[in-house]
Amino acid sequence: MDLNTFKQKYQEIKSRGYIKSHRKGNTGVGHTLEQELGLTENCISGPDLTGNELKAARKGAGGKQTLFTKEGDWVVTQKDYIAQYGFPHTTHIGEMSGQSTVTKTVNKRGLFIKTTDDYCAVMHGDTIIVKWDWESLVDQFAKKFPACVKVFAEVQKRDGVEYFHYNEAYHFIGTDKNLFRTAIENDMIAIDIRMRTQNMIGKSIRNRGTAFRMNHGKMEALFIKEAL
Repeated sequence: MDLNTFKQKYQEIKSRGYIKSHRKGNTGVGHTLEQELGLTENCISGPDLTGNELKAARKGAGGKQTLFTKEGDWVVTQKDYIAQYGFPHTTHIGEMSGQSTVTKTVNKRGLFIKTTDDYCAVMHGDTIIVKWDWESLVDQFAKKFPACVKVFAEVQKRDGVEYFHYNEAYHFIGTDKNLFRTAIENDMIAIDIRMRTQNMIGKSIRNRGTAFRMNHGKMEALFIKEAL
């Protein structure tokens, strides 16, 4: 879908007012917008709209949005990482979680981001857990996020079901892929490790992909913002 077609469809969706969520949970706001636009859910590495990544968020909600997922070079194996730095999973009883949000500040698992001229890495003390060379990382950002359309929705709950009114949208353009590196080095981007054991303690690892995420309100560090 090109940007002009999106603008037309977005205005139609905006004029309809509150739309019942197509899915429960945090992903409902994005999934519902994609369905109403006639887009299939995007699980590939390219942008959703022609030349643009599409993101949706609830107005007033905190938290971060995923820019992209990218596995690095695991210096510590994923099994050893969970064995050393994991904790009992809260819902999958008998399994261990390796879930951790990592920034440049040391977290409660002792993990933090270190950057050098050559790489970006998740560290524990002097130990490199996983690392990415800058070229592959910024190229992935440029490939997945050449520009961004961000849509915000007012939310109502009716009988426990969310309804979304998509009524504010922006086009974020004009990024330079090296701004991504600067944002990491300025502690604006977090790395989310998202994995756990499955089949009873470590027989295999379920990895949902290591995500690079950014606060909703800091997108202007990467792009020029235009109202749609």
